[in-house]
Amino acid sequence: MPPFRHFDSSGKCHMKYRLIVALASTLACSSVFAASASPRVVGGETADTNWNTLVALIDKQRKQDAIDAEQPFPVGQGQVCGGTLLSRDWVLTAAHCVRSGIVTTPASELELLVGSQTLEVPTDSPLLLNAANIIVHPGYNAATFENDIALIRLAEQAETGSPGIHTGVLSKVDTDSAMENLVSYDDILSVLGWGVATYQDRDENPATLEPVAFVELQEAALDYVTNASCQATIDLYTNGDQILDTMLCANEPNPDQGDTFGEDSCQGDSGGPLLLTGALLNDSPQVGITSFGYSTDDKCGDSEIPSIYTRVSQYLDWIEQQTGAAELALRDLTIADDGNTFQGFGTIDFQVPVENAGSRPATHFALSLSHPAELTLTPSPEQTGLACNPSDNGVTACQYDGAAIPGGSSQPFGFTATDSNSQSDTNLQIDATVELDNQRDYHRLNNSGMISLQLGQPEFAVAAEPVCLSPRNGQVEMRVEATLTNTDPTIHSLGTRLTGPLDEDLTLVGTLSTGCSTDEGNYVCQLGKLDAGQELAATVVIRADAEIEKTLMVQVENDNGIKVGSMMETAVELDFSREDLEACPDVPPPATRSPRSSGGGGGSLPLGLLSLMVLLGLYRRKA
Repeated sequence: MPPFRHFDSSGKCHMKYRLIVALASTLACSSVFAASASPRVVGGETADTNWNTLVALIDKQRKQDAIDAEQPFPVGQGQVCGGTLLSRDWVLTAAHCVRSGIVTTPASELELLVGSQTLEVPTDSPLLLNAANIIVHPGYNAATFENDIALIRLAEQAETGSPGIHTGVLSKVDTDSAMENLVSYDDILSVLGWGVATYQDRDENPATLEPVAFVELQEAALDYVTNASCQATIDLYTNGDQILDTMLCANEPNPDQGDTFGEDSCQGDSGGPLLLTGALLNDSPQVGITSFGYSTDDKCGDSEIPSIYTRVSQYLDWIEQQTGAAELALRDLTIADDGNTFQGFGTIDFQVPVENAGSRPATHFALSLSHPAELTLTPSPEQTGLACNPSDNGVTACQYDGAAIPGGSSQPFGFTATDSNSQSDTNLQIDATVELDNQRDYHRLNNSGMISLQLGQPEFAVAAEPVCLSPRNGQVEMRVEATLTNTDPTIHSLGTRLTGPLDEDLTLVGTLSTGCSTDEGNYVCQLGKLDAGQELAATVVIRADAEIEKTLMVQVENDNGIKVGSMMETAVELDFSREDLEACPDVPPPATRSPRSSGGGGGSLPLGLLSLMVLLGLYRRKA
């Protein structure tokens, strides 16, 4: 058995409980506040050594009294509450841990033990840090435990890079929703602390059981209890106590046979975390802060009555506000739109979208891009506030100290990737991670995302032929339909265009041609993006004298290159005296409307305009 601590008759500060007095066989109960409070993981076991986010609140005077009395492990004797390390500068705990009545505990009276699962540490341990400031939620109500939450700012930064010291992860609303929707709530939560672990009889008198806490961190697995179920149970034992939306409930209805006093948080565990247990323990989201519990026999561990925790997700904005005011802002950054795909050959422009998933502005963060060694990444010239070191072993490290990203918004960071191997038909992955300095991200689970680069160029086939011919204003008008096919299954064509020289005897009828115009003896038809595996039909209308015979070159160009071996051009013979072509349909000008027809019910398009839209070009999926 590990070393343990007895509690004196006054109890131990901080972890409130309510005593429920059962009258005979009735359920007419009255709620009475206990005169004191104390710690809580009863019926648990020594915690897994991989839990490294816990903090112990140490009352300096209690520690000194233990030293003066030559008691064992005086740091343990001074422990009054638990907490969670949120960053190098901030600790999260319960308001009742640092507030008595209307008086907040002076910061100078507290020490914070970080990075240790045992309270058996030297009284001058470097893991004991002083407090600089204590912030209690202004809406804290000691009678109802509403808003039972507080922040402690450290006077000296915690060494989060050291063994055993890790920052916690706070639950968000969607985390709570996912928990609520789980098929089973059985043992999905873990509660940790140095509080009461059992009860022992010093004098072999069952009536004089005293609470005992171990100096080693304890943990217990608990079931989640929905607020509705929790309220229904509390209603059986109290006179109207309310389980608020800012609270969360948990208990263990089926404790192990050896756990005489059940499994529960208990006095002394207050302020510590209730976690949705994950595979990586330190990444388990903290859903609650140990707040208070009910008891029918002045002991913890009642299997029927849940204990109550402060629901963390309801206070994220308050946490951001309070820490931001101290210029050590806790924020939540994420890589937005995970899985974005960009295409190119040789060089590819791409963006990394960083989203501020919190509610208040955020800046000063690192952006790390892990990528194949053949890629060199450089920030876009127009990107401000971002400084990047050259790629080192496939990692490009950047620091952003520019204008803050507003809460609830996203900012794209532009980069250019240069492929030293000029690869084609290849997919490469860039892993992006954003990290606020001083470990200030309270929900780092969403800090990473993936960018996909598809290296290659589209492959084209182009065909063109005259489709009709008609006299027009003393000349002959011929319409040529060009069909472009992007045969590549993955690479799109950007800025696609048809072009070619235009003989001086030929006139482009731009108003009837698909996005076409002339420029210094050439015609250019802007067609835009042609998706992979797609076909595009475009119409080019040429007018000339009846006796003219010319060759029209139809060439394909784009902005992102064309794969070698593509059919990039074709020649169309234009004989304006041909008699085997159908006559081109008339395309009347759009109908005009009088002002009185401009209002009202949005009628159908004029037939002539519909004909024009059909004639001038359409996209169609390749069969």
